[in-house]
Amino acid sequence: MRFLIFFFFFFLWQILIAQETYIPTKINENEVTLDGLLSEKIWKDATKIPLDIEFSPANNLQANKKTTAYISYSDTFLFIAVHAEDDPKNIRASIRPRDDFNIWNDDLILVRLDPFADARNNLGLAVNALGSQFDVKQVNALSDEDRYDSTFNMNFESKAAIIDNGYTVEMKIPFSEIPFPNGTDQEWHINFYRRYFENGNEIEVSSQPRDRNNNCVVCQTTDNLILKDIVIDKRLEILPYVSSNIQGSRNSPDEKIAYGSVKGKVGLGLNLDINKNTSFELTLNPDFSQVEADVTQIDVNSSFSLQYPERRPFFNRGTDLVNFTDGAFYSRSIVNPSIATKLLSQGKKSRLFLLNALDQNSVYLVGGEDRSYTGQGGASLVNVLRYQHLLSTKSRFGGVMMNRFYKGGGFGHLLGFDGLFLLNQNLRLSFEVFKNFNEEPVSDWIETDATINGKSIALDGDKINGDAFYIQLYRKTEHWQSYLYYRNISPQYRSDVGFVVKNNRRWGTLFHEYINIINKPAVQSFGFGTKVDVVYTFEDLYKNFSIDLFASLKTYGQTRLSYTLDYDVVKTFLGIRFNNLPTHSFSVSGSPSESFNFRLNLGSGKDLSVNEDIPEIGDLTSSFMTLNFQVNDNLTINPSFRYSRLEKTNGFGNYFEGSIARLNLRYQFNNEFNIRLVSQKNTFTDQFFIQPLIQWNPNPSTIFYLGGNQNTIEEIEGAHFQVLQFNQTQFFFKFQYLIGL
Repeated sequence: MRFLIFFFFFFLWQILIAQETYIPTKINENEVTLDGLLSEKIWKDATKIPLDIEFSPANNLQANKKTTAYISYSDTFLFIAVHAEDDPKNIRASIRPRDDFNIWNDDLILVRLDPFADARNNLGLAVNALGSQFDVKQVNALSDEDRYDSTFNMNFESKAAIIDNGYTVEMKIPFSEIPFPNGTDQEWHINFYRRYFENGNEIEVSSQPRDRNNNCVVCQTTDNLILKDIVIDKRLEILPYVSSNIQGSRNSPDEKIAYGSVKGKVGLGLNLDINKNTSFELTLNPDFSQVEADVTQIDVNSSFSLQYPERRPFFNRGTDLVNFTDGAFYSRSIVNPSIATKLLSQGKKSRLFLLNALDQNSVYLVGGEDRSYTGQGGASLVNVLRYQHLLSTKSRFGGVMMNRFYKGGGFGHLLGFDGLFLLNQNLRLSFEVFKNFNEEPVSDWIETDATINGKSIALDGDKINGDAFYIQLYRKTEHWQSYLYYRNISPQYRSDVGFVVKNNRRWGTLFHEYINIINKPAVQSFGFGTKVDVVYTFEDLYKNFSIDLFASLKTYGQTRLSYTLDYDVVKTFLGIRFNNLPTHSFSVSGSPSESFNFRLNLGSGKDLSVNEDIPEIGDLTSSFMTLNFQVNDNLTINPSFRYSRLEKTNGFGNYFEGSIARLNLRYQFNNEFNIRLVSQKNTFTDQFFIQPLIQWNPNPSTIFYLGGNQNTIEEIEGAHFQVLQFNQTQFFFKFQYLIGL
């Protein structure tokens, strides 16, 4: 009986604390001096929110360390402060550039905002104990890969200070940066989060409990924030830029590098708020060059094109709305636009995304059953229209239309519908349906004699129609995670504005995993599970059958150990059937201290030599290691090493063998200014490069780059260059400045 009484009151307590309402007092913005110190009188009178619930590794128990958040606001700014109590000796933090993922190894504060109070997404603003920023959009999605949009940016100010009994943070967030419903009186949802470390292990606390049976994290931001009589300023931002570069090369070691002429470029960006929840962006002659070098992937044994993350600022806002499972949209397919526009609108029940671009150098990608084919095309006009309707706070339905018109003839149209439905707290259903209508251009962009379903892959004006279908049933509880999905991709399915490299397959997957979080030092959590994949072609060819078995363990020092057996019982490639191809992979990662974190992956087993004329089975050995040394608050050293070898089973040679060694050095003078040096040796391509960079980034839109690329490439016949004897060189400069009107 006592147990029942205790359970009743505990359950009642959980309900009562699940949702609070906060009505802060309005102030004059001049009353706050943003210095990270909570010395102003307004913080004593501000609305206080305790972060008193530890949800990991404990399951919604009383937090051991006191944390208090404070909220106030003016006509045009939301002010947030946090006092995180701790022994200063225990605080982990370094000075980091904006949006550095290593910030999650630091002590930090995160505030989640849901201005529409509809659980579509949370706007997350994180600040560590030294004032470094990270912003992210958390989306109502099934998988972790789709749940976090780290390309999201918000221009806000922050300061932090380490004090005698912990650290304090101040944040100044312009209302003009936050999309919310029209009106001077607002009711948002808000949540506060703190991460700290104890004996090398991460502790997560919150202002609200976290239900482990509920997969929807954004749905659990439910505390009400009431703001009265705010001023709605329409944002008008102009982003002019200037860039310049000079390139040089030499054909023999005895020659001097011959430089070409200096090339310059100017462009303009515009960001205009039509109303509070609708914005228009325009970019003229944009500089979409990649300053941050992509991490090189090993593709020597891949028959499909590789996908890389988007780093260009214009495409980093709003594109979470066009993130589809089957790759229907891929922003990097728009390579070099001379002009691009974007319209974003978010109402109480709907979201709209409209993108138009005139691309000067279009990528043409044709997916296949076992290989993909790509070529560099000419100019094209790209249009993307996306609409999404909110059925409830946890369910939605939408449609999309995309097309690409090529100069000189040819087009690709894609029409699609999708939805996400909450069937109950634990069970969710998602689907996507697409249909394409294509007429190939007549060009030499792709040269091959291969065919798909009787039609040539070479671009000769064929009319192509295909479709794709995806449905997934997902269930999650505190200890179990399961999903069942089916994918149907027809042989002629293409997306000219997407990244579709595989087709002609009917694919079923069953996934089941057990997870247990234990609040113990030695065994903090563990899990195990299985995944089964069955693939048939549209000709009913039994193409693939694979079984994955995996297990994981988290222990001291943030150390995670995992093992996976990927067993291809049947694998068919180029019409040849192979049996019994097991691969083993083991990984270990950890962050035992503020100054050091690491990751190590080892793999071995059987794999196919897919780039041989006749594929054969070989013995695979692979490894990946990355280390991160935080030498002090400013200096970071990050070496990494990748190795892969496929050995012939007869022991006489290799199908391939090589490595990629990379070193990233960064000195962060403050949160805005750093110098960086990246060097890499790739034995697969016999290439060595060095990329120095000076970077100033005071806000997401204002940037200054001064750097270069120095390359040694062994591709000149009869010439052999030493590692530091560069035969290709480039120096570049770029300055972009945000002007707010």
